[in-house]
Amino acid sequence: MPRQVCRPTNRGLIHGKLVSMSFQSPQLASQVVLSGHGLVKYYGPVVGLAGVDVGVRAGEALAVMGPSGNGKTTLLHVLAGILTPDQGEVWLGGERVDQLNDAARTVLRRRRLGFVFQDNQLLAELPADENVALPLMVDGVSRRDAIGRARATLAQVGLANEVGRRPGELSGGQAQRVAIARALVGEPQVVFADEPTGALDATTGSQVIDLLIGAATHRGAAVVVVTHDNSVAARCHRTLTIVDGRVHESLGATR
Repeated sequence: MPRQVCRPTNRGLIHGKLVSMSFQSPQLASQVVLSGHGLVKYYGPVVGLAGVDVGVRAGEALAVMGPSGNGKTTLLHVLAGILTPDQGEVWLGGERVDQLNDAARTVLRRRRLGFVFQDNQLLAELPADENVALPLMVDGVSRRDAIGRARATLAQVGLANEVGRRPGELSGGQAQRVAIARALVGEPQVVFADEPTGALDATTGSQVIDLLIGAATHRGAAVVVVTHDNSVAARCHRTLTIVDGRVHESLGATR
C-alpha cells in the first residue's frame, strides 16, 4: 500500500473570518518540541505502553489512532505529564518532563500545554470569556489582562459576539470552539486533543478539527490528536497507529 501524506486543509478562522492559513511545514519548523523515548507503562499486569518512541515538531499535527484500550490515551497522558512512565523519557522543549515532581508537572501543563477534550469540560456557571481566562488567572495573570486575552482569542475562533454566553447557551460546535480558545490562550508549545470531535456531527466536527489544527499550527504549536475518526487523521501531517501498546505503523512523511 502506498504511504499517504496527510495534510490539513488550509482555511480557518482568524478574527472571526474564514481565511487562508499557512500551516507550518515540519521541514521548515524542524525543531522537535515534544518527544518520548522507550515509553513503557504498566497497569498492574497489563501493559499500557510497550516501548513507544514518538516525536512531534513545532507546527506539526500528529494523529494517534488504534483500537480502544490499546494505549492511545495512555500515550497522550504520559506525553502530557499527567502520568509518569515506568520506563523511558519524555522531553518538552529541552526539559525532561518525567523527572519533574507532581507540582512542577502541573505548572508545566498550565503554562506550556493546551488541552481539548471530547466533552469540552467547560464550567457551566462561567461565561465563555471567563472559561477561557481561567487558566491565566490561576497562573497569576490579572483578571483584566486575562479577560482581554481571552476575548481576543475567542474572536480569533469566531466567537467575538458570544463572549458573555455560558456553555448551556452555546451549540456543541461553539462550546468546542471555546475549549479550543482556552487551550490556545496561554500560547502553548503543544496542544493535546482527546477525541475532540467525538460528540459532534460530521460537518461540525470537520469545522472544529480544521479550526483546532489551523489555529494551533498557525501559532507554531504542535498538535497531538487522539481519534478513531479517519477523516480527522486525514487532516494531520502524520498518523501514528498503536496496537497492544506498540507503534504498529506511522503513515505520512516529514515534508
